[in-house]
Amino acid sequence: MLRNDASLRPARWGWLAALAVMAGAAALAPGAMARELDGDRQPPYTNHRLAQQDLVWAEENLEAAKSRLALRTEEFDLLVAEAADLVGAEQNLVNDVIESRNRAAELIVVSYMTGRFGALSAELLALEHLIDALYLQTLLAARVSAIANAYDDYERLLAEAGDQLILVLDRIEVVHRDIQLANRDIPLLEERLADARWVASVAEIHGEADAEFARRGRRDPTPAQWEALRQCESSGNYLVNTGNGYYGAYQFDQPTWESVGGSGRPHWAEPVVQDARARLLFSRRGWQPWPICGRYLR
Repeated sequence: MLRNDASLRPARWGWLAALAVMAGAAALAPGAMARELDGDRQPPYTNHRLAQQDLVWAEENLEAAKSRLALRTEEFDLLVAEAADLVGAEQNLVNDVIESRNRAAELIVVSYMTGRFGALSAELLALEHLIDALYLQTLLAARVSAIANAYDDYERLLAEAGDQLILVLDRIEVVHRDIQLANRDIPLLEERLADARWVASVAEIHGEADAEFARRGRRDPTPAQWEALRQCESSGNYLVNTGNGYYGAYQFDQPTWESVGGSGRPHWAEPVVQDARARLLFSRRGWQPWPICGRYLR
């Protein structure tokens, strides 16, 4: 009886273990997002339109990356399942071939093609009529031919299944790379979105100031004038707390700070936020909130 020789099995099982490793690696791969801002470009803190454009870009790209990851993960799972089915189908075909060959070895001890009956001759000659012996001999010959044809079919099916498995494995590799790209893009795109929202919130303050300047016909101070005001008020120190109820580079008191939308202590806010709220304050009230140093804004 023939052995169920392991050498007859397709050498594909290692792929499944490799795919499991690939699936885990896809969730851990680090990297860089698809697009980054130019290194020399400053965030559009003072440009509400550009800030909103960046915000929309960040939202759309994050959503696209998440959608791509979901689609590719689903495709990856389906492809892995298909690969497993193909491997199983190949193994089933091989098992069928082995079983057929084993049955043939039990039934056909002597090949009909050589014309020698061997161990079966006693059984054949013991038959009462020669026609029965010839019938049995023909039946055995037919079994030999059927087994040979079946084996050819199995080999063909194995080759086709093997080609299909190779195509599936190639596609898995492509999808896996796309999953890696999405996984390394998403954290950076989330960070980019948080930054874009922050910039947009500051730009919105400037947008309010722009509307006030337009409505009141008031002139916007130059960067040099703002710098002179800060130097006069606080020596340009955004973190200063003088202890007399005035805070930050522009020496806001708390009620004034809150009147322009500020929260917390003024000197806790980022410099760009202090700049934006000072500009909004000027757009509404002019230089008057700074009775001494406000001369630099006239």
